[in-house]
Amino acid sequence: MKITEIALEDIKSYEGRTTVPFDGGVTAILGENGAGKSTIQEAIGFALFDSLPMTNREFVREGASSGTVEVTFEQTTDDGVERFRVTRSAGRSSHGVHRWDASTEEWVDLDLGTVTELREWLCARFGVEDGDALQSLWESCIGVPQTRFLSDFAQTPANRTRTFDALLDLEAYEESWERLKQVPDAIEAREREVRDEIQTLTGEVQSLPDEREQAAALREEISEIEATIEERESRLAETREAHDELDQCQDAIEDLDRDLDRLDQQIDATESELATAREELDAAREAAETCDATRDDHQRYVAAVERREELTERQSERDALREQHNDVEQTISGLDADVERLEEVADRLDAARATIQETAEDRARYEALDERLDALDDREAEAERLRERIADLDDEIERLEANIADTRETVETIESERESTPDPDSIVSEIRERETQRKTLAAERDRIEAQLDRLSDTAVDAPCPTCDRPLDAEHREAAIDQRQERLEEIDTERATLAAEIDDLRERHEAAQEVQRRVDTLDLHREKLESLETEHESLCEERSEAREDLEAIEDDLEDRSALAAERDALEDAHEAYETAVFRLEEHGDVPDRLDEAREQLAEAEERREAIEAQLADYETLDDDLDAVAETIAATEDAHETFVANRQLAETVADRRETVEQLDATLDDLHDERSDLAADLDDAREAFDAERFEELQATIEDLDAEIERARGTVATKRERLADVREEIDRLESLVEDRAASIDDLRELRADAQFAAWIRENVREAGPKLREIITERIGARANELFRTIRGVASETLEWTSDYEIVVHDADVRKSFSTLSGGEKMAAALAVRLAILEQIAAVGVAFLDEPTANLDRQKKRNLVTQLKRLDSFEQLAVISHDRTFDSMTDATVSVEKSGQASEVVLD
Repeated sequence: MKITEIALEDIKSYEGRTTVPFDGGVTAILGENGAGKSTIQEAIGFALFDSLPMTNREFVREGASSGTVEVTFEQTTDDGVERFRVTRSAGRSSHGVHRWDASTEEWVDLDLGTVTELREWLCARFGVEDGDALQSLWESCIGVPQTRFLSDFAQTPANRTRTFDALLDLEAYEESWERLKQVPDAIEAREREVRDEIQTLTGEVQSLPDEREQAAALREEISEIEATIEERESRLAETREAHDELDQCQDAIEDLDRDLDRLDQQIDATESELATAREELDAAREAAETCDATRDDHQRYVAAVERREELTERQSERDALREQHNDVEQTISGLDADVERLEEVADRLDAARATIQETAEDRARYEALDERLDALDDREAEAERLRERIADLDDEIERLEANIADTRETVETIESERESTPDPDSIVSEIRERETQRKTLAAERDRIEAQLDRLSDTAVDAPCPTCDRPLDAEHREAAIDQRQERLEEIDTERATLAAEIDDLRERHEAAQEVQRRVDTLDLHREKLESLETEHESLCEERSEAREDLEAIEDDLEDRSALAAERDALEDAHEAYETAVFRLEEHGDVPDRLDEAREQLAEAEERREAIEAQLADYETLDDDLDAVAETIAATEDAHETFVANRQLAETVADRRETVEQLDATLDDLHDERSDLAADLDDAREAFDAERFEELQATIEDLDAEIERARGTVATKRERLADVREEIDRLESLVEDRAASIDDLRELRADAQFAAWIRENVREAGPKLREIITERIGARANELFRTIRGVASETLEWTSDYEIVVHDADVRKSFSTLSGGEKMAAALAVRLAILEQIAAVGVAFLDEPTANLDRQKKRNLVTQLKRLDSFEQLAVISHDRTFDSMTDATVSVEKSGQASEVVLD
């Protein structure tokens, strides 16, 4: 993996958006203490490894509601080199991952909806199991914070083992040994279960031979009953055949009886239908005679009705003309009224024109005065607004003056505290110096206690274990007293140092509090300057508002006189407006008057034309009366003709129907004679007594066969139950055999599990020795190169203790100088990173404390030679790195904001 860019927006001391490009090789991130160097490392840990050594709220810039970190990195996959951008926000729930699509040259959103999904994606990218492992990879390996760089190696052996076992994934062997402790117990419990199953199955399968004998007896009984059924079914078939022949004969007799009954019914129906047809034929002949007698009057009636329809149509035409005549009369009446009204309106318009000429000057003066008064009303509203604004400005200026006084007092207080408070970093140095002294005294105390133990255990006259002189009682007592006095001095000195450390820590907390307030000094100064600028602006605005108000009040003095003059011209203005309204409303009256007169002339012409047309309809009423008389005289004859005409037209059809029914009746009588002869023959052939005997025999055989089948079904069900029980017992026999095999396998598994568990526990310490030896060898190479001292070698023991050998002197980590500790810790950290960090990126926070320039150069040289890493970043306040590394990122702090300068 290679990080190409980091962007921070409103993160801690970074204001707005700050972009930091990253190259390969060794990069130095340089800046003064507090400039914001470590924030870049923390941002990468937050975005890519879900690690943050503070709360999200503390990670956001003071004054901002939220902040955002954006890290772009490249990673080699099966598809080649892919580029990703991870975005995470603090202070609000926002995150995302985008992949660069080279074909479209766009960032594609991977749609990771939750933080859990983002964390799982990062674990998959970096090859770790879960979020805890991801966070541990950063905090214990890739981005070890400055506070843990040395402290991990200064722990007790047990704590060191827990720390580095977890880092090197060796704790898994002890955890596996603990988990495997449950396996033998589980196998033993399973053995007991299997023995119980075998015992239970052995008892259940005892009845298997009896069940097999019962099944054989049932099969034999079923075979005998089925043979009996087969014999009875053969007899039944023969009996049914004889019975079916007689049954068919009986069915034929019943069919012939039904056919005779049907023919008798048809003959009766046909005779009734023939009588009805003859009556209908007589009625049709009588109707034909009536039609012949009334035919002439019927024809006169039809002609009169047709003439009446013609005259009725002419009557409708005449009525329509009369309605048109009435409409024209009404139109003429309305037009006369319109002409008279329009002539009156025209007279009023002439009067309005005269009024407009008389009042034009007064109206113009009125409008000028009204416009002037409206403007003065607006000025009055403006004056009221200015008065309110001046009052608001007075309140705001008073509030600003109080705020300015408070802010100025705060600035003076902070400046006074800054001058009287020491630098927190100097106090930290004092704390570290005293803690180092306490650790040195503790180490001396341990050595003295060990010497006391050896003095107590050494025999008299033997060499003294501390000075090799002969050990007598006096010398032993003097040596013990001398060392006990030194122990008391050490305890006193350590207590004094502890008290001083507590006092220094309190002073450090107070100094940090003051420093935090000093960090806000520029903000308070900016606020004071802003308040003073705002105060000056508001004072200027208030002066301008007062000047505008005085000018408006001068203009308002003439308002009363102007209003009185306008009121005196009110009547003339109203008369002018009324006259103008009339002219505008009735300006089209002359044209409308001419149009009404033309319409009146046209309506009078239409009335004369309609009256000429009505003269052609003078005899219409007489013609209608004559036609009505003819219709009345012939109406009875016409109705009689119509009533009998349809019946008279059916004479021929009804005659034909009577002839057809006579022929059908003769055919039916012949058919009945033939059926009666066939019925007599069938009755002679049927034997009723034989038919009843066969029926009784069939019923007896059916009952016997049904009983036998029931018995077979019952026995078959019983046989099925027995077979099912046999199958179950045979399955149990197989289960018992399988359980016996399982028991043998469980015994073998128990022995194998015990062997595996013991070997797993022994593998952890052995692997720890192999790993620490391999990492220790590489760390020794790095340590000797950094230190540049040929006589020094480094050893990393199997309990993770760092030991430095200088010629014949063996020095533990706690007794090393500050420079030796840093060089040794660096060497081991880099060797561990080479061994386990597959990510290819590492950050070293202030790794050069207590190293001289040559050792720093040696360190950078070694970092450049580490082939396992694509990128290494060294975070330091030491500017000597500027000329040593491949690239430099400088962080500077201007006021309260951090800025990045690229070299």
